Amino acid sequence: MRRYFIAAEPGVWNYVPAGKDLARGTPLPNKLTRKPTGAKLRYVEYTDETFRARVAQPPHLGLLGPVLRGTVGDFLVVTFLNKTNRPLSLHPHGAKYDKDSEGSYYLPSPGRGAAVAPKARFTYVWKLDDASGPRPEEPSSKAWLYHSHVNSDVEVNLGLIGFIVVTDPARARPDGTPRDVDRELAALFMIFDESGAPDDDDRPAGSPGADSLPALPPAEAMARRELGSRHTINGLTFGNLRGLEMNEGERVRWYLFALGSEQDIHSAHWHGARVVQDRRWTDVVELIPASMKVADLRADNPGSWLFHCHVSDHMMGGMYASYVIHRGRKAGKKNAFLGMPDARRSLRLGEPKGCVVPGSVTVYEAYAVNRQTIEVEVPGHKGALTLDDQGRAAARGFSFTIKNIADHGVVRGGLLEFELGYPCAAAGTLALTIGQVTHRAAIQATAR
Repeated sequence: MRRYFIAAEPGVWNYVPAGKDLARGTPLPNKLTRKPTGAKLRYVEYTDETFRARVAQPPHLGLLGPVLRGTVGDFLVVTFLNKTNRPLSLHPHGAKYDKDSEGSYYLPSPGRGAAVAPKARFTYVWKLDDASGPRPEEPSSKAWLYHSHVNSDVEVNLGLIGFIVVTDPARARPDGTPRDVDRELAALFMIFDESGAPDDDDRPAGSPGADSLPALPPAEAMARRELGSRHTINGLTFGNLRGLEMNEGERVRWYLFALGSEQDIHSAHWHGARVVQDRRWTDVVELIPASMKVADLRADNPGSWLFHCHVSDHMMGGMYASYVIHRGRKAGKKNAFLGMPDARRSLRLGEPKGCVVPGSVTVYEAYAVNRQTIEVEVPGHKGALTLDDQGRAAARGFSFTIKNIADHGVVRGGLLEFELGYPCAAAGTLALTIGQVTHRAAIQATAR
Protein backbone atom coordinates (compact mmCIF):
# COMPACT_ATOMS: atom_id res chain seq x y z
CA MET A 1 0.00 0.00 0.00
CA ARG A 2 1.39 3.38 -1.03
CA ARG A 3 -0.12 6.44 0.66
CA TYR A 4 -0.47 9.87 -0.91
CA PHE A 5 -2.00 13.11 0.36
CA ILE A 6 -3.12 15.51 -2.37
CA ALA A 7 -5.00 18.80 -2.20
CA ALA A 8 -6.61 20.85 -4.97
CA GLU A 9 -5.68 24.50 -4.52
CA PRO A 10 -6.39 27.73 -6.44
CA GLY A 11 -3.59 29.92 -7.75
CA VAL A 12 -2.29 32.00 -10.61
CA TRP A 13 -0.16 30.28 -13.25
CA ASN A 14 2.44 32.06 -15.39
CA TYR A 15 2.92 30.47 -18.82
CA VAL A 16 6.15 32.42 -19.45
CA PRO A 17 7.80 33.05 -16.04
CA ALA A 18 11.06 34.20 -17.66
CA GLY A 19 9.16 36.88 -19.56
CA LYS A 20 10.89 35.94 -22.82
CA ASP A 21 11.41 33.14 -25.34
CA LEU A 22 14.22 31.07 -23.81
CA ALA A 23 14.69 28.71 -26.75
CA ARG A 24 14.66 30.92 -29.83
CA GLY A 25 15.30 34.40 -28.44
CA THR A 26 12.45 35.95 -30.42
CA PRO A 27 9.95 38.42 -28.91
CA LEU A 28 6.88 36.96 -27.24
CA PRO A 29 3.56 37.51 -29.01
CA ASN A 30 1.51 40.44 -27.77
CA LYS A 31 -1.18 38.17 -26.33
CA LEU A 32 1.37 36.75 -23.86
CA THR A 33 3.01 40.04 -22.95
CA ARG A 34 -0.44 41.43 -22.18
CA LYS A 35 -1.73 38.34 -20.35
CA PRO A 36 1.05 35.93 -19.34
CA THR A 37 -0.96 34.39 -16.47
CA GLY A 38 -4.21 32.55 -15.90
CA ALA A 39 -6.31 31.50 -12.92
CA LYS A 40 -5.72 27.82 -12.27
CA LEU A 41 -6.46 25.00 -9.84
CA ARG A 42 -3.62 22.60 -9.15
CA TYR A 43 -3.00 19.27 -7.43
CA VAL A 44 -0.43 19.70 -4.62
CA GLU A 45 1.14 16.84 -2.63
CA TYR A 46 1.61 16.95 1.16
CA THR A 47 3.59 14.70 3.47
CA ASP A 48 0.71 13.51 5.67
CA GLU A 49 -2.96 13.89 6.57
CA THR A 50 -2.39 17.22 8.35
CA PHE A 51 -1.83 18.87 4.94
CA ARG A 52 0.73 21.25 6.42
CA ALA A 53 4.06 20.35 4.79
CA ARG A 54 4.20 20.38 1.01
CA VAL A 55 6.25 17.90 -0.99
CA ALA A 56 8.66 19.56 -3.45
CA GLN A 57 7.85 19.09 -7.11
CA PRO A 58 10.52 18.51 -9.81
CA PRO A 59 10.70 21.75 -11.83
CA HIS A 60 10.29 20.02 -15.19
CA LEU A 61 6.76 18.88 -14.30
CA GLY A 62 5.55 22.47 -14.53
CA LEU A 63 1.79 22.66 -14.03
CA LEU A 64 1.37 18.89 -13.61
CA GLY A 65 0.34 17.41 -10.28
CA PRO A 66 2.46 15.00 -8.23
CA VAL A 67 3.61 11.68 -9.68
CA LEU A 68 1.86 8.70 -8.08
CA ARG A 69 3.95 5.56 -8.28
CA GLY A 70 3.58 1.86 -7.60
CA THR A 71 4.34 -1.61 -8.86
CA VAL A 72 1.90 -4.24 -10.07
CA GLY A 73 0.11 -5.64 -7.02
CA ASP A 74 0.21 -2.39 -5.02
CA PHE A 75 -2.73 -0.38 -3.78
CA LEU A 76 -2.56 3.40 -4.17
CA VAL A 77 -4.40 5.03 -1.27
CA VAL A 78 -4.90 8.72 -2.03
CA THR A 79 -6.43 11.10 0.51
CA PHE A 80 -7.80 14.09 -1.40
CA LEU A 81 -8.57 17.46 0.23
CA ASN A 82 -10.55 19.99 -1.79
CA LYS A 83 -9.29 23.47 -0.87
CA THR A 84 -11.32 25.22 -3.59
CA ASN A 85 -14.95 26.40 -3.64
CA ARG A 86 -16.21 23.98 -6.31
CA PRO A 87 -16.74 20.19 -6.17
CA LEU A 88 -13.77 18.27 -7.59
CA SER A 89 -12.40 14.74 -7.77
CA LEU A 90 -9.49 12.46 -8.69
CA HIS A 91 -10.21 10.05 -11.56
CA PRO A 92 -7.44 7.59 -12.54
CA HIS A 93 -6.79 5.97 -15.88
CA GLY A 94 -5.37 2.45 -15.89
CA ALA A 95 -6.09 1.46 -12.28
CA LYS A 96 -8.81 -0.86 -10.98
CA TYR A 97 -11.35 0.73 -8.61
CA ASP A 98 -14.82 0.35 -7.17
CA LYS A 99 -17.60 2.86 -7.80
CA ASP A 100 -16.77 5.02 -4.78
CA SER A 101 -13.15 5.42 -5.95
CA GLU A 102 -13.96 6.09 -9.62
CA GLY A 103 -13.76 9.86 -9.08
CA SER A 104 -16.22 10.73 -11.87
CA TYR A 105 -19.63 12.35 -11.56
CA TYR A 106 -22.46 11.16 -13.81
CA LEU A 107 -25.96 9.73 -13.40
CA PRO A 108 -27.66 7.58 -12.29
CA SER A 109 -25.50 6.49 -9.35
CA PRO A 110 -22.29 8.46 -8.77
CA GLY A 111 -19.92 7.04 -6.17
CA ARG A 112 -18.96 8.70 -2.89
CA GLY A 113 -15.76 10.11 -4.39
CA ALA A 114 -17.43 11.37 -7.58
CA ALA A 115 -17.65 15.01 -6.45
CA VAL A 116 -15.79 15.97 -3.27
CA ALA A 117 -17.38 19.07 -1.81
CA PRO A 118 -15.41 22.27 -1.10
CA LYS A 119 -13.29 21.95 2.07
CA ALA A 120 -14.13 18.22 2.29
CA ARG A 121 -11.85 15.21 1.85
CA PHE A 122 -12.15 11.69 0.50
CA THR A 123 -9.75 8.73 0.37
CA TYR A 124 -9.55 6.88 -2.95
CA VAL A 125 -8.27 3.28 -3.15
CA TRP A 126 -6.94 2.11 -6.51
CA LYS A 127 -5.54 -1.34 -7.26
CA LEU A 128 -2.59 -1.67 -9.64
CA ASP A 129 -3.43 -5.09 -11.03
CA ASP A 130 -1.85 -6.96 -13.94
CA ALA A 131 -3.74 -4.88 -16.50
CA SER A 132 -2.38 -1.67 -14.93
CA GLY A 133 1.24 -2.61 -15.55
CA PRO A 134 3.43 -3.40 -18.54
CA ARG A 135 3.29 -6.74 -20.31
CA PRO A 136 6.58 -8.70 -20.50
CA GLU A 137 7.29 -7.47 -24.03
CA GLU A 138 6.65 -3.82 -23.07
CA PRO A 139 9.07 -1.41 -21.34
CA SER A 140 9.46 -2.00 -17.60
CA SER A 141 7.14 0.88 -16.64
CA LYS A 142 4.20 2.74 -18.09
CA ALA A 143 2.24 5.85 -17.17
CA TRP A 144 -1.46 6.66 -16.83
CA LEU A 145 -3.16 10.05 -16.51
CA TYR A 146 -5.32 11.17 -13.62
CA HIS A 147 -7.51 14.28 -13.51
CA SER A 148 -10.64 15.79 -11.99
CA HIS A 149 -13.87 14.48 -13.54
CA VAL A 150 -16.83 16.38 -12.09
CA ASN A 151 -16.86 18.73 -15.08
CA SER A 152 -13.85 17.18 -16.75
CA ASP A 153 -13.15 19.48 -19.69
CA VAL A 154 -13.31 22.58 -17.51
CA GLU A 155 -11.21 21.09 -14.71
CA VAL A 156 -8.50 19.77 -17.01
CA ASN A 157 -8.25 23.21 -18.61
CA LEU A 158 -7.90 24.64 -15.10
CA GLY A 159 -4.81 22.47 -14.54
CA LEU A 160 -6.05 19.49 -12.51
CA ILE A 161 -3.88 16.90 -14.23
CA GLY A 162 -1.22 14.41 -13.10
CA PHE A 163 0.01 10.92 -13.87
CA ILE A 164 0.60 7.49 -12.35
CA VAL A 165 3.70 5.36 -13.07
CA VAL A 166 3.29 1.59 -12.78
CA THR A 167 6.39 -0.64 -12.87
CA ASP A 168 6.75 -4.37 -13.35
CA PRO A 169 7.89 -5.59 -9.88
CA ALA A 170 10.35 -8.02 -11.48
CA ARG A 171 12.08 -5.03 -13.08
CA ALA A 172 11.71 -2.48 -10.27
CA ARG A 173 13.97 -1.02 -7.58
CA PRO A 174 12.72 -1.10 -3.98
CA ASP A 175 11.31 2.43 -4.37
CA GLY A 176 9.23 1.35 -7.39
CA THR A 177 11.33 3.03 -10.09
CA PRO A 178 12.31 0.91 -13.11
CA ARG A 179 15.80 -0.44 -12.51
CA ASP A 180 16.77 -0.43 -16.22
CA VAL A 181 16.30 3.36 -16.35
CA ASP A 182 18.56 6.12 -14.95
CA ARG A 183 16.12 9.00 -15.32
CA GLU A 184 12.41 9.58 -15.97
CA LEU A 185 10.96 12.68 -17.64
CA ALA A 186 7.39 13.59 -18.55
CA ALA A 187 5.77 15.89 -21.12
CA LEU A 188 2.11 16.84 -21.48
CA PHE A 189 1.30 18.51 -24.80
CA MET A 190 -1.84 20.61 -24.43
CA ILE A 191 -3.39 23.87 -25.62
CA PHE A 192 -4.89 25.69 -22.64
CA ASP A 193 -7.77 28.12 -23.21
CA GLU A 194 -7.51 31.58 -21.63
CA SER A 195 -10.06 33.14 -23.97
CA GLY A 196 -11.67 35.47 -21.47
CA ALA A 197 -13.72 33.33 -19.10
CA PRO A 198 -14.29 34.87 -15.65
CA ASP A 199 -11.58 34.21 -13.07
CA ASP A 200 -13.95 33.35 -10.21
CA ASP A 201 -15.57 30.01 -9.46
CA ASP A 202 -19.10 30.99 -10.51
CA ARG A 203 -18.56 30.05 -14.14
CA PRO A 204 -21.34 28.56 -16.25
CA ALA A 205 -21.08 24.84 -16.87
CA GLY A 206 -19.12 25.13 -20.13
CA SER A 207 -16.46 27.61 -19.01
CA PRO A 208 -13.60 28.44 -19.37
CA GLY A 209 -13.69 27.13 -22.94
CA ALA A 210 -15.28 28.62 -26.02
CA ASP A 211 -18.79 27.54 -24.96
CA SER A 212 -18.71 30.07 -22.12
CA LEU A 213 -18.06 33.03 -24.39
CA PRO A 214 -20.89 35.48 -25.08
CA ALA A 215 -22.54 35.25 -28.47
CA LEU A 216 -20.15 36.81 -30.99
CA PRO A 217 -19.91 36.93 -34.76
CA PRO A 218 -18.01 33.83 -35.93
CA ALA A 219 -14.91 35.73 -37.04
CA GLU A 220 -14.69 37.61 -33.74
CA ALA A 221 -15.25 34.43 -31.72
CA MET A 222 -12.47 32.67 -33.64
CA ALA A 223 -10.09 35.57 -33.07
CA ARG A 224 -10.89 35.56 -29.36
CA ARG A 225 -10.20 31.85 -29.10
CA GLU A 226 -6.87 32.31 -30.85
CA LEU A 227 -5.91 35.11 -28.45
CA GLY A 228 -6.70 32.80 -25.54
CA SER A 229 -4.78 29.77 -26.80
CA ARG A 230 -1.64 28.80 -24.85
CA HIS A 231 0.38 26.12 -26.68
CA THR A 232 2.25 24.43 -23.85
CA ILE A 233 4.41 21.55 -22.72
CA ASN A 234 3.64 20.92 -19.03
CA GLY A 235 1.83 24.25 -18.90
CA LEU A 236 4.78 26.35 -20.14
CA THR A 237 5.38 27.86 -23.55
CA PHE A 238 8.05 29.51 -25.71
CA GLY A 239 10.95 27.59 -24.17
CA ASN A 240 10.05 28.41 -20.56
CA LEU A 241 9.92 24.76 -19.46
CA ARG A 242 13.21 24.08 -17.65
CA GLY A 243 14.71 20.98 -16.05
CA LEU A 244 14.70 18.55 -18.98
CA GLU A 245 18.30 17.60 -18.20
CA MET A 246 20.29 14.38 -18.25
CA ASN A 247 23.87 13.13 -18.21
CA GLU A 248 25.78 11.58 -21.06
CA GLY A 249 25.23 7.82 -21.24
CA GLU A 250 22.03 7.75 -19.18
CA ARG A 251 19.04 5.65 -20.09
CA VAL A 252 16.16 8.12 -20.07
CA ARG A 253 12.49 7.18 -20.10
CA TRP A 254 9.99 9.75 -21.37
CA TYR A 255 6.31 9.55 -20.45
CA LEU A 256 4.34 11.43 -23.14
CA PHE A 257 0.75 12.66 -22.83
CA ALA A 258 -1.83 14.81 -24.58
CA LEU A 259 -5.17 16.18 -23.41
CA GLY A 260 -7.59 18.83 -24.61
CA SER A 261 -9.81 19.41 -27.61
CA GLU A 262 -9.83 18.33 -31.25
CA GLN A 263 -7.00 20.83 -31.77
CA ASP A 264 -4.71 18.77 -29.52
CA ILE A 265 -3.25 16.53 -32.21
CA HIS A 266 0.48 16.61 -31.48
CA SER A 267 3.75 15.10 -32.70
CA ALA A 268 6.51 15.16 -30.09
CA HIS A 269 9.92 15.53 -31.78
CA TRP A 270 13.46 15.44 -30.36
CA HIS A 271 16.35 17.15 -32.11
CA GLY A 272 19.69 15.38 -31.70
CA ALA A 273 18.27 12.01 -30.60
CA ARG A 274 16.27 8.97 -31.60
CA VAL A 275 13.97 7.13 -29.21
CA VAL A 276 12.56 3.63 -29.02
CA GLN A 277 8.76 3.77 -28.98
CA ASP A 278 6.53 0.75 -29.50
CA ARG A 279 9.62 -1.36 -30.40
CA ARG A 280 10.68 0.97 -33.23
CA TRP A 281 13.32 3.65 -33.65
CA THR A 282 11.84 7.09 -34.29
CA ASP A 283 12.31 10.75 -33.43
CA VAL A 284 8.59 11.67 -33.58
CA VAL A 285 5.80 10.24 -31.40
CA GLU A 286 2.18 10.87 -32.38
CA LEU A 287 -0.27 11.98 -29.67
CA ILE A 288 -4.02 12.58 -29.59
CA PRO A 289 -6.12 13.71 -26.58
CA ALA A 290 -5.75 11.25 -23.66
CA SER A 291 -2.69 9.58 -25.25
CA MET A 292 -0.27 7.96 -22.80
CA LYS A 293 2.96 6.69 -24.38
CA VAL A 294 6.48 5.62 -23.36
CA ALA A 295 9.66 6.44 -25.29
CA ASP A 296 13.22 5.47 -24.28
CA LEU A 297 16.24 7.63 -25.15
CA ARG A 298 19.94 6.89 -24.78
CA ALA A 299 21.70 10.17 -23.93
CA ASP A 300 24.63 9.73 -26.32
CA ASN A 301 24.76 13.16 -28.01
CA PRO A 302 25.78 15.90 -25.53
CA GLY A 303 24.40 19.37 -26.10
CA SER A 304 21.32 21.53 -25.76
CA TRP A 305 18.58 20.32 -28.10
CA LEU A 306 15.11 21.40 -29.19
CA PHE A 307 12.07 19.38 -28.08
CA HIS A 308 8.80 20.43 -29.68
CA CYS A 309 5.50 19.62 -31.31
CA HIS A 310 5.96 19.31 -35.07
CA VAL A 311 2.49 20.62 -35.94
CA SER A 312 3.37 23.94 -37.58
CA ASP A 313 0.64 26.01 -35.94
CA HIS A 314 1.57 24.64 -32.51
CA MET A 315 5.26 25.30 -33.08
CA MET A 316 4.48 28.88 -34.06
CA GLY A 317 2.35 29.14 -30.92
CA GLY A 318 5.32 28.32 -28.66
CA MET A 319 4.95 24.57 -28.06
CA TYR A 320 8.67 23.93 -27.64
CA ALA A 321 11.36 23.59 -24.97
CA SER A 322 15.04 22.67 -24.70
CA TYR A 323 16.50 19.50 -23.25
CA VAL A 324 20.13 19.19 -22.20
CA ILE A 325 22.57 16.25 -22.28
CA HIS A 326 25.53 17.14 -20.04
CA ARG A 327 28.89 16.06 -21.45
CA GLY A 328 31.30 14.03 -19.34
CA ARG A 329 28.89 12.98 -16.58
CA LYS A 330 28.57 9.43 -17.81
CA ALA A 331 26.15 7.06 -16.10
CA GLY A 332 27.52 3.69 -15.02
CA LYS A 333 25.77 0.46 -15.92
CA LYS A 334 26.34 -1.05 -12.49
CA ASN A 335 25.23 0.22 -9.11
CA ALA A 336 23.43 3.13 -10.75
CA PHE A 337 21.21 5.15 -8.46
CA LEU A 338 19.39 8.08 -10.03
CA GLY A 339 22.14 8.66 -12.55
CA MET A 340 25.17 8.35 -10.25
CA PRO A 341 28.06 7.42 -12.61
CA ASP A 342 29.64 4.84 -10.30
CA ALA A 343 27.89 4.83 -6.98
CA ARG A 344 30.41 2.76 -5.06
CA ARG A 345 33.18 5.21 -5.83
CA SER A 346 31.15 8.43 -5.79
CA LEU A 347 30.09 8.41 -2.11
CA ARG A 348 32.81 9.99 0.03
CA LEU A 349 33.11 10.66 3.78
CA GLY A 350 35.70 13.07 5.16
CA GLU A 351 37.47 13.29 8.51
CA PRO A 352 35.04 13.55 11.45
CA LYS A 353 35.18 16.82 13.39
CA GLY A 354 33.43 16.72 16.71
CA CYS A 355 30.22 14.81 16.05
CA VAL A 356 29.98 15.76 12.37
CA VAL A 357 31.29 14.03 9.24
CA PRO A 358 31.49 15.98 5.96
CA GLY A 359 30.85 14.14 2.73
CA SER A 360 29.80 14.24 -0.91
CA VAL A 361 28.08 12.04 -3.46
CA THR A 362 27.65 12.31 -7.23
CA VAL A 363 24.06 12.88 -8.36
CA TYR A 364 22.43 13.88 -11.60
CA GLU A 365 21.89 17.50 -12.57
CA ALA A 366 18.88 19.16 -10.90
CA TYR A 367 18.62 16.36 -8.29
CA ALA A 368 15.41 16.75 -6.24
CA VAL A 369 16.15 15.95 -2.58
CA ASN A 370 12.69 15.96 -1.00
CA ARG A 371 11.64 12.59 0.47
CA GLN A 372 14.97 10.95 -0.33
CA THR A 373 15.88 8.55 2.47
CA ILE A 374 19.31 8.37 4.10
CA GLU A 375 20.15 5.35 6.30
CA VAL A 376 22.86 5.68 8.93
CA GLU A 377 24.17 3.36 11.65
CA VAL A 378 26.78 3.55 14.40
CA PRO A 379 27.31 1.08 17.27
CA GLY A 380 24.17 1.19 19.41
CA HIS A 381 22.31 3.62 17.15
CA LYS A 382 20.47 3.28 13.84
CA GLY A 383 18.23 5.68 11.95
CA ALA A 384 16.49 6.37 8.64
CA LEU A 385 16.35 10.07 7.76
CA THR A 386 13.85 11.40 5.21
CA LEU A 387 14.97 14.71 3.73
CA ASP A 388 12.66 17.71 3.49
CA ASP A 389 12.64 20.18 0.59
CA GLN A 390 15.50 22.11 2.22
CA GLY A 391 17.75 19.06 2.29
CA ARG A 392 17.58 18.55 6.06
CA ALA A 393 16.56 15.67 8.31
CA ALA A 394 17.06 14.59 11.92
CA ALA A 395 16.10 11.45 13.84
CA ARG A 396 17.41 9.24 16.67
CA GLY A 397 20.40 11.46 17.39
CA PHE A 398 21.45 11.76 13.72
CA SER A 399 21.20 14.77 11.44
CA PHE A 400 21.80 15.23 7.73
CA THR A 401 22.20 18.64 6.05
CA ILE A 402 22.85 19.29 2.36
CA LYS A 403 25.21 22.23 2.06
CA ASN A 404 24.77 23.17 -1.60
CA ILE A 405 21.01 23.03 -2.11
CA ALA A 406 19.57 25.49 -4.65
CA ASP A 407 16.10 26.89 -5.27
CA HIS A 408 13.15 24.51 -5.52
CA GLY A 409 14.86 21.88 -3.34
CA VAL A 410 17.34 20.68 -5.95
CA VAL A 411 21.10 20.23 -6.10
CA ARG A 412 22.80 21.44 -9.27
CA GLY A 413 26.24 20.78 -10.66
CA GLY A 414 26.26 16.99 -10.26
CA LEU A 415 27.81 16.86 -6.76
CA LEU A 416 25.79 16.80 -3.51
CA GLU A 417 27.77 18.04 -0.49
CA PHE A 418 26.53 17.27 3.00
CA GLU A 419 27.28 17.13 6.72
CA LEU A 420 26.24 14.12 8.79
CA GLY A 421 25.80 14.50 12.53
CA TYR A 422 25.86 11.43 14.79
CA PRO A 423 25.55 10.68 18.53
CA CYS A 424 28.72 11.95 20.19
CA ALA A 425 29.07 8.94 22.47
CA ALA A 426 29.34 6.55 19.51
CA ALA A 427 32.63 4.89 18.61
CA GLY A 428 33.55 2.29 16.02
CA THR A 429 32.29 2.12 12.45
CA LEU A 430 29.81 4.53 10.93
CA ALA A 431 27.78 3.12 7.99
CA LEU A 432 26.01 5.58 5.67
CA THR A 433 23.65 4.38 2.92
CA ILE A 434 22.37 6.62 0.11
CA GLY A 435 20.20 4.82 -2.40
CA GLN A 436 21.61 1.32 -2.83
CA VAL A 437 25.15 2.30 -1.81
CA THR A 438 26.85 2.07 1.60
CA HIS A 439 30.07 3.77 2.73
CA ARG A 440 31.83 3.10 6.05
CA ALA A 441 34.15 5.25 8.15
CA ALA A 442 35.81 4.93 11.55
CA ILE A 443 34.67 7.33 14.29
CA GLN A 444 35.63 7.97 17.89
CA ALA A 445 33.50 9.03 20.83
CA THR A 446 33.56 12.78 21.42
CA ALA A 447 33.16 14.45 24.80
CA ARG A 448 30.67 17.30 24.99
